[in-house]
Amino acid sequence: MGRRIVFAAAFAVAAVYPPALIAADDPMAGIKAGCAAEWPDDYSMQEFCIDNQSKSLSQVADIYHSNQDDQERAILAKCYKDWRTATGSNWVMVEFCYQQQHDAYKRLGN
Repeated sequence: MGRRIVFAAAFAVAAVYPPALIAADDPMAGIKAGCAAEWPDDYSMQEFCIDNQSKSLSQVADIYHSNQDDQERAILAKCYKDWRTATGSNWVMVEFCYQQQHDAYKRLGN
């Protein structure tokens, strides 16, 4: 995935949330910094982490651009807020959180 696509995806997600919650930095820099901090001296795991975070960032952007009702948008906003990190966001967990909450929301007949 190209750097511009990932940045555009993060920008799309950012449009939904209060500006104070959004890191002004390049989201790939945050992803790389977070993965390096989590896996110091293990470059294959850093690469794996970066790939997974980038894919989840793209998925979250796709979710954001999908046809959602107000409650679905609130679910995404809460997951985003809950999984902010010192380096940006844990996009894998934002995606997982949203999928779990969204699936339960739909099972409840919404």
